[in-house]
Amino acid sequence: MVKPFWEKRRRGTVTTPIGFYASGMHCGIKKKKHKYDVSLIASGTPCVAAGTFTVNRVKAWPVLYSMKTIHAPKHRAILGSSGNANCMNGPNGKQAVEESVYELARQLNVTPEEILIAQTGLIGVPFPVTRFKRAIPKLVKRLSEDGGLRAAKGIMTTDLSVKQVALSFFLGDKKITIGAVAKGAGMVHPNMATMLCFITTDVAITKPLLRRAIRHATDDTFNQMAIDNDMSTNDMVLLLANGEAKNNPIQKIDKDYRMFREVLEEVCRIMAYEMVRDGEGVTHVCTLRVSGAKNPTEAEKAARQIANSMLFKTMLAGADPNWGRIAAAVGASGITLNPDHLNISFGSAAVVSHGRLRVLNLPKARRILQRKEYTIDVVIGKGRGRAQFVTSDLTTKYVLINSSYS
Repeated sequence: MVKPFWEKRRRGTVTTPIGFYASGMHCGIKKKKHKYDVSLIASGTPCVAAGTFTVNRVKAWPVLYSMKTIHAPKHRAILGSSGNANCMNGPNGKQAVEESVYELARQLNVTPEEILIAQTGLIGVPFPVTRFKRAIPKLVKRLSEDGGLRAAKGIMTTDLSVKQVALSFFLGDKKITIGAVAKGAGMVHPNMATMLCFITTDVAITKPLLRRAIRHATDDTFNQMAIDNDMSTNDMVLLLANGEAKNNPIQKIDKDYRMFREVLEEVCRIMAYEMVRDGEGVTHVCTLRVSGAKNPTEAEKAARQIANSMLFKTMLAGADPNWGRIAAAVGASGITLNPDHLNISFGSAAVVSHGRLRVLNLPKARRILQRKEYTIDVVIGKGRGRAQFVTSDLTTKYVLINSSYS
């Protein structure tokens, strides 16, 4: 195995890159006082920003606001909250976003267009803007270089664990760091879902290339994971780059850009995997690898069909190597397929070779599926198309959590 050129930073988070500060606290959106529900990430110097947003036609007010202001030439902060989606709650919801952003801009002495905002939680509930605004001066006062963990806690909903990471690498003699925090436990579906991911980096890069890099990174990670078949109204990925590493600015698609993009994708991949791992009711995480398809598009179609199949997910929940469900899902995807060329393996146990069952490997496959994390390989034919999804099982706990969420 080739050693990666980046280094994983111990206890790394969004404040690991140079010049970033963060804070988080409880303000009263959530009922339990020990539950953080607001967070703030800020840079001491102006940043260029890029983001990706939910494609759901029903978008929350913070999504609509950030989709508009992401085009500003510079940004300074991301304001986040959890416990209330601020979605489909009328003009008051829009006003809540505007008032909160203006209050933070006043506290930071920047313009409102330099602020990005993200919120998550229940839909259709009036947003407690007074409590939220009251917390903003405290969030600003508590900004610190070790506040990343608190910021990560401030955006959690049904998450059981904090999700954060930082990776570093060199461009010439300049160390570049990319840090991230994220939340996401349910409604995680290709084209993102009820997930928020805030990424910071001290690299110097142009806004168009930063936008290009996050779009590709999102497509290859967050858009290739699946917990259930639902899409949220609030999900977004936001990326701030402040240039404090003092590298030669990345202004074209060259070696430096490709290195940056590769590490950015790895940061997103780690966050995506952690989201699925911590999904609502999840007991098994499966990395699904599809190869041999006619082209990458067909490979992705097959992988998406399998990853989101309810029968496949319940198969994982029961640790039952019912490979017929995989074959049926591939066939249902509509891709070019000869069943006689199909190969299916559960980890190292090949159960179907060239369309024929290998009965002796089924007990081994069952043992592999009893692990918490494993890989399933599906070879469709002899083409060069490949795709990878991270997916999970579907359990009764998921039903219980979501049947009483409000």
